Amino acid sequence: MTVKLLPALTVALLPIAQPASAQVFLEGFVGRSFPQSKRATITAEEARVNGTVIPARLRVDVERLRATASTTFGARFGYWHDWVGVAADVATLDTDVRRQTIRATANLRLDEELFGERITIDPGQDVSVSIPRVGVPTTGTLSLLGMVRLPRGGVQPYAFAGPTYLVTDTDLSGDWGLRAGAGGRLALSRRFGLFAEYRYTRVDAEARAGRFEGSASAGGMTVRGDTGDINVGFRLRSHAAVGGLSFQF
Repeated sequence: MTVKLLPALTVALLPIAQPASAQVFLEGFVGRSFPQSKRATITAEEARVNGTVIPARLRVDVERLRATASTTFGARFGYWHDWVGVAADVATLDTDVRRQTIRATANLRLDEELFGERITIDPGQDVSVSIPRVGVPTTGTLSLLGMVRLPRGGVQPYAFAGPTYLVTDTDLSGDWGLRAGAGGRLALSRRFGLFAEYRYTRVDAEARAGRFEGSASAGGMTVRGDTGDINVGFRLRSHAAVGGLSFQF
């Protein structure tokens, strides 16, 4: 009986044993991004009083900033060889901050107008500050991904990971980070398929927010002061669910 079963078993396993052919693929996707709350740091490198530079580093630590959920879309171009592949991935990353109350501390006294509201923080004091919704220009990410998959069956599961870079405008500087995720592709024909995936992105960024400046008069004398460039640094951590169309050729 064992001898009779061998031909049938060989025929059944033949599609699994054969290697998948090399494939170039192009994919487009759209979905929703759900950013995590993030810490932020506001810094100014120096101060000037009546033109004299005072070396002082102002640092305001924001405990948590809550960002808004947003629509994300993008494209991926890559190459599969059997069960491994490589790809270049571009996608949008919206970093708007929602209206909220934040908690912040400072290493130096801060008495300035921030987010449209007068804010006073004494050194070491932990205060609550209400801020309006802050819109940040839509940014993008460019990722270089290594990929693995199970190349047989109606639905092909896959996973990916690799470095990502935040592409920004002149008011926001980007940095290198990480993108990783997993999903599944359903073949509709030899060339076309549908896919859905989860993706996680983490990257740091820094925005330039102008300067603090002001003046005060006493005893017939006016004192004018301003800070150096104000920088806002924050960590972007985003979870996204996307789906799209895949074309292989």
